[in-house]
Amino acid sequence: MGRRRPRPFKNKRERDGGGYITHVKENKLFEKYYKELGFVPEGEWDAFMNALREPLPITFRITSFGGETAELKKLVKTEFIGKLLEEKSETDKPKVVCLPWYPDELGWQLNSSRQEVRRDARFEKLKTFLLQETECGGISRQEAVSMIPPMLMDVKPHHKVLDMCAAPGSKTAQLIEYLHNTPDNQIPEGYVVANDVDNKRCYLMTHQVKRLNSPCCAIINHDASYLPNLRYGEGPREFVKYDRILCDVPCSGDGTLRKNQDIWSKWTPNQGINLHGIQMKILKRGLDLLEVGGRLVYSTCSLNPVEDEAVIASMLQQCEGTVELVDVSQEIKNLKHTPGLSYWKLMTKDGSEFFDNYASVSNYTHFQPSMFAPAKEESETLNLHRCMRVLPHQQDTGGFFIAVLEKKATLPWQQKKEAKLAEQKEAPSEANGGDVKDNKMEDGGTTQPADSGDGDTKKRPAEEEEDLNPKPSKMVSRRLHGYKEDPYIFMDEKDPMWDPIRTFYGIPEDFPRNQVMYRTENGQRRTLYFVSSAIRDLVRKNNDRFKFINLGVKVFGRSKSPLVPDCDYRIAQEGLVTMKSLLQKRTIVLSKEDFIVAITKENPLFKEFSSDGVSKFQAIDVGSVGILYKGSESGCRPACELVICGWRGKTSIRAFINNGLRFHYLRLFSEKLAEDLAIQMELKKQQKKDKEKSTGEEEGNVDTDLTENACEDQTGVDLEVTKGEENEEDAGDDGVDECDNDNDNDKSTDKQIDGGGS
Repeated sequence: MGRRRPRPFKNKRERDGGGYITHVKENKLFEKYYKELGFVPEGEWDAFMNALREPLPITFRITSFGGETAELKKLVKTEFIGKLLEEKSETDKPKVVCLPWYPDELGWQLNSSRQEVRRDARFEKLKTFLLQETECGGISRQEAVSMIPPMLMDVKPHHKVLDMCAAPGSKTAQLIEYLHNTPDNQIPEGYVVANDVDNKRCYLMTHQVKRLNSPCCAIINHDASYLPNLRYGEGPREFVKYDRILCDVPCSGDGTLRKNQDIWSKWTPNQGINLHGIQMKILKRGLDLLEVGGRLVYSTCSLNPVEDEAVIASMLQQCEGTVELVDVSQEIKNLKHTPGLSYWKLMTKDGSEFFDNYASVSNYTHFQPSMFAPAKEESETLNLHRCMRVLPHQQDTGGFFIAVLEKKATLPWQQKKEAKLAEQKEAPSEANGGDVKDNKMEDGGTTQPADSGDGDTKKRPAEEEEDLNPKPSKMVSRRLHGYKEDPYIFMDEKDPMWDPIRTFYGIPEDFPRNQVMYRTENGQRRTLYFVSSAIRDLVRKNNDRFKFINLGVKVFGRSKSPLVPDCDYRIAQEGLVTMKSLLQKRTIVLSKEDFIVAITKENPLFKEFSSDGVSKFQAIDVGSVGILYKGSESGCRPACELVICGWRGKTSIRAFINNGLRFHYLRLFSEKLAEDLAIQMELKKQQKKDKEKSTGEEEGNVDTDLTENACEDQTGVDLEVTKGEENEEDAGDDGVDECDNDNDNDKSTDKQIDGGGS
C-alpha cells in the first residue's frame, strides 16, 4: 500500500520551512485589475508587488504634547536605537530609521519583521521599552500611513474636531495631541468627539484615548452615516458645526495586504463596489456637519478608485462648487505619493470584462453611475489629481488614499432647507393649518404627511433645522445597543460634598466645580471626573439624545481612612496633569534623589530621604499628596516636570502608580535605574514563588495572592508590609484603603472594557 497523499491546505495556504502555515501571496484578479488602472508608475510594477509581499515594518511615534516629549526623544535616540541606527537588516536596509516626513523626529520605523524582532536579542531591550511606554502613553504604536490624515487636518487648540469612524483610536489620539499643543499645557478651548458604530470597539478605543488623560475628548457610539446633530448653547435649535472632520471610512482594506494576509485569497473587485454606498453616505454626513471654511479629510486603506476617487468625484458633483479639493502635496515634506486618478475602469467579479462608463453596463445591476469616472472636461474642473495615493514600495509602508476637502459655502441641500425654514417663519401660522399642533386632528387621530411640490415630505420646523437623517437599519441598530451606560451627572455649584475636598487640598475657590462629574444617581459617588467647559456643555445638552461612552479624566477617588477624617477622597494619578498646580496644600516638591527614592522603594521611611525632604513631609498632615519633581536646572536629565500621586503616612511615603509609569519616570532619570528595579522585582517574584513552594500552604497562598494582586494593580509593585510597629500600621492602612480605591473606577466601564473583546 502506497503512502497517503497529503491533503491540500485551504485558502491557498502552505507550510513554510519552520512549520508555520503561510498564505500564498498571489491573486490574479488583483494584479489584472490594478495593472489595468495604471496608477503604479511605469517600470515600478514589480517593485510594487514585491513590496506587498514583504512584512510590514514596525512603526511608532512619540507623544507630541507634554513636557516629556523632548526627553523621551533623546532617550530613544541614545539608549534604545543609537547602535541599531548604524546596523543593516537582512535586506540591507538600516535596522531603524526616522520617518523622514513625520515632524520633529517623533516617528520611527524598524525595518524588520515581527518574527525577526522576536528572534533578535538586540531588540529585546527595545521591545520592553515599547511595551512599557505604550502602556503609560509615552509612545503610540501606529502604522506609518495611518499617521498622515491627522497631520493634514491642521488641528488648532480652538478647533471643534470630529472623528467619524474612530476605532481603534490611534488617529484620535493623534488629534488629541495636536489639540493640546498649547502654551504651558493649558486646557484648550476646542475638543475632539470620537465616534464609532461598533459598541465593543468603542471600549477598546477608550483604553487607547485614556492614556493621554485629556479632559477635552468625548467618545460616542452612533452610525456615522446617520450621525445626529449635537446641540449647544441656550437656544433650542443651535447645533455644532465642526472645524475639522476626519472621515476614515470602512473599506476593503487591500492597502493592508502586508499585515492582513487573508486579503490575498479573499480579494475581489466586488468588495469595493459593495462598500461604495456606505462610504458616500458617511462622507455626505461629514460635509453636512462641517463648518463653512472647515476642512474634512477623507481617507481609506484601499487602493480601489471605486472607494476613493469615485466617492470624492460624485460628492463634489452633488456639492455644485460649494466644496473643493485642497492641494496638500506640499504640506507634508518628503512624503512620496502618486496623484489621484481622473480616469478609471470597473471590472466584473470574474475579471472577464472592463467598463469605463455606466452606459456600457448591461447585465450587472450592482454597478451604479456614481462609481464611474466623470467626463474628461468635468474631471479637470474637479481637480481629482489633488488626491493622494501612497503606494507601499515608495517608502516601505502600507497603501493609503487621502483627499482633503474644504467647505467654501453652505451645501445645496442645506440651502434649500434654510430657504424652507425662512418661508415657514415668514408665513402666518394659519398657513400651516392644524398640522403645527403636534400633527393631530380634532378627533385625536394623526394627520397624514402631505406631499410638497418638489416631492419632499413635509416636516415640522424643528425637524427640518436639525437635518435628521432616516434611522439606521436594524443591523446597525443592533450594533449600537451594546452596554447600558450610567448617566453623567455634573456637580452643582452649591454641592456640599466639594467643600471638604477643596479645603483639604487647598483648591482655589474659583475652580469650576460644575465641570466635575460623577456617574451614579443613587449611592456613593466613588469617582469624580473632570471635563473641559466645552465638553460639559455638550453633555448637558445631549445626554438624552446621544450615547456617550466615555469622557473626562479621573481626578479623585473615594477611599475613606480613619487617619484622614476631614476628606474621604484621594488624588488620582490620571488627573494630576490637570490638577497639579491647584493642590496648593497637598503638593510636595522633592529633589531628584528624593523623587527617585519615592518611586523606587515600596514604602520608604522618612529617614531614607534627605533632611529637606523630611522637613517637607513633616510640614504636611497625613493623607493623599501630589509629589512633584520640578526638573533639573543644572543640565542633568530630565529637564521636565514629573508628578505622581502618593500617600503621606505617619512615618513613610508611598507612591501609588502602576508599573508602566514607574519605569517611565525612572527611565527619564537613568535607564540603569529602570533596569535595576526590573531585576529587583524579578528576584522578589522568584523568592515569593520559592517560599510558596516550600511552605505548601496552598489555600492560604491563594487568599494572599488575591489581596496582593488587587493592590498591585494600583501601586504597580507587590506591597510588602515592613516589620515594625509604626511602619506596619502605615503600610496596613495605606494598602487596604488603596485596594478599595482601585475599585472606585467606573465599574461599568471597566467591566465593559473587559467584556468588549479586548
